[in-house]
Amino acid sequence: MQRRAFTRRLGAAAAGALLLAAATPGGTQRPSLPDHPAEAARRSRVVIVRDARAVEFYSPQTDRVTRMIERGLVALTQAADATAAWREFIKPEDVVGIKINSLPGPAMGTRHEIVNAVVNGLRCAGVAAKNIIIWDRADESLVAAGWELRESGEGPLCFGTLPNAGWDSRVYYQVPQVGKIIWGDLEFREREISERSYYSRIVTERVTKLINIPVLMDNKYVGVSGCLYNIAMGSVDNSRRFQTENLHYDAGIAEICARPPISEKLVLNILDSLVAQYAGGPAFEPQATWMPGEIWLSRDPVALDALALAAIEKRRKTANIPSLGGRGRHVRFAAEMGVGVNERSKMDIVELNP
Repeated sequence: MQRRAFTRRLGAAAAGALLLAAATPGGTQRPSLPDHPAEAARRSRVVIVRDARAVEFYSPQTDRVTRMIERGLVALTQAADATAAWREFIKPEDVVGIKINSLPGPAMGTRHEIVNAVVNGLRCAGVAAKNIIIWDRADESLVAAGWELRESGEGPLCFGTLPNAGWDSRVYYQVPQVGKIIWGDLEFREREISERSYYSRIVTERVTKLINIPVLMDNKYVGVSGCLYNIAMGSVDNSRRFQTENLHYDAGIAEICARPPISEKLVLNILDSLVAQYAGGPAFEPQATWMPGEIWLSRDPVALDALALAAIEKRRKTANIPSLGGRGRHVRFAAEMGVGVNERSKMDIVELNP
């Protein structure tokens, strides 16, 4: 899509530009998109690890999941072993934020066994436990999904942006589309609507690297609750304006991922596809689940989301459920912004069976 056509689709008025304010207290703003959006410089490598016995009756098998993660990382990086693979992404002095999706609850949220395997791998690679933060938007959803909160101590730590970590008033993303401010947003009680979305202090201040672990799940608003959605919508407040029925600003999801701080810190995406869902999302809908018994890994969140959309559409067709239609456009927008690739022909897909 040409730049002019893309701008029209965003529906901005006079200047028509998305704005990102990576602000000093003075609040300077800069245009969000270059005149010629960058294209991915190279092909994207995707690894799909399969083991049908890795999950039984919704219960992941720890040893099998750990082996899947290790095999996937070695295949992704082509390193000698899993520890060497981890060192392709992090250094011992890094503070690593593991962004999960806890909103669907214990049955369909990011599975603990995958996160535990990642934590153990990071520790073997030299990262101190206290420098590993498992996080999501709110403590409430973490607890509901079975995570034990830990805001201090030897770690690994586990907490949400709300209520204590908070939003960073210096760093925000701004677009002409306003959103209604509610409790939990930084500007709550200051104004009723706002064009700004402030970033979590976890992202701007606490961590130096991000590992993104969403689930393979549909989303009735934006098509897929995948990598782009998980990291973008969990990292900013006033996010409801990017996931509404009319989908006017689902491009915001792509834009948030295309710019700092996420673009600078996100190093790895692991799509939890042990159990997947093709309808009813982002809430858990057990009748619409299937069990691929897979874990997908890539540096490229766009590639994983494009494959996830295709998998969801295939299952919906089999179940005689209407297509997602225009939903999922943020994946294409992200590709146009140079975040990654959404065409299978530009992916090197490695499939590992037991």
